[in-house]
Amino acid sequence: MDHSYDHAPVLGPWAGGWAIALLAGLFAAALARVIGQVDITAAAIVGAVVFGVYGVLLGSDGVELTVSEGHGDGHDHGHH
Repeated sequence: MDHSYDHAPVLGPWAGGWAIALLAGLFAAALARVIGQVDITAAAIVGAVVFGVYGVLLGSDGVELTVSEGHGDGHDHGHH
């Protein structure tokens, strides 16, 4: 069965990765404030570090985006 219609490969940086990185940074800063009970400066540092890591990984070709289970031809999982 041909799964070529399931998704198109992402070539180059994924623009949506920066939005996800921003959300992850804000979420991490909020968790640091609520759970860690740290001041705003420490929470901002945590958020900035998380944003930086996710931004580099998702915004700069660091991950392979796949939508379906047909993500490669070199291995068989018995789902054809």
